[in-house]
Amino acid sequence: MTPSFFVALWRALLEEGFWTGELWNRKKNGEIYAEIASIAAVRDDTGRVTHYVNVFADITALKDSQRRLENLAYHDPLTQLPNRALLADRLQQAIAQAKRQRTLLAVCYLDLDGFKQINDTLGHAVGDRLLIAVAERLRTCMRCSDTVARLGGDEFVVLFGGLSDMGECECAVIRLLSTLATPHVLGEHSLAVTASIGVALHPLDGDDADTLLRHADQAMYLAKQAGHNRYWLFGAERCSR
Repeated sequence: MTPSFFVALWRALLEEGFWTGELWNRKKNGEIYAEIASIAAVRDDTGRVTHYVNVFADITALKDSQRRLENLAYHDPLTQLPNRALLADRLQQAIAQAKRQRTLLAVCYLDLDGFKQINDTLGHAVGDRLLIAVAERLRTCMRCSDTVARLGGDEFVVLFGGLSDMGECECAVIRLLSTLATPHVLGEHSLAVTASIGVALHPLDGDDADTLLRHADQAMYLAKQAGHNRYWLFGAERCSR
């Protein structure tokens, strides 16, 4: 809690004689806990404040439950990546930032090549471990300002913002392909999967989130049809490998 929080708390006590709200406190054993507190001033017969009484309840378990629910609402439970709901929010923010900075934003729709065969042959448990490994690989390609999300199944979306030109965009996408193409060693299995990536650029290929995602999805299917392990830039005049 910031110093301004306690300034506001004491201002309420001094001016109104009462404050209620949530705060973090420390037990005698050093453990930090959350509490909801009601603090009231106690006055003597002359109206002078003699002391304060705090009635509180430990709400740490409630806070933990709220955090778990928020995590489930906005993150994929398997990979802990942002889910579709959080991606929508991140994409809106990325578009707004690209407009302010007048830079390119790349929306990359990624689908794994060969995942279904691995999942059907080795089972869903191995398939889930592979998805977790892929998620970790994707994180290594990200800058702090970038986003990687899982839409479901073996489909992911990556947002690269702050790009100055097409060359920078293509370098980032090629890095994704190269990183994913390295086999994943999971126990006794060495699993090789590649990716087909469709790329839509803001503002060239759309000005809103739905259009950019739809165009990136369409470009991904063109990459699949072209032979897997490649990317495709939306727009016939900018089609690539």
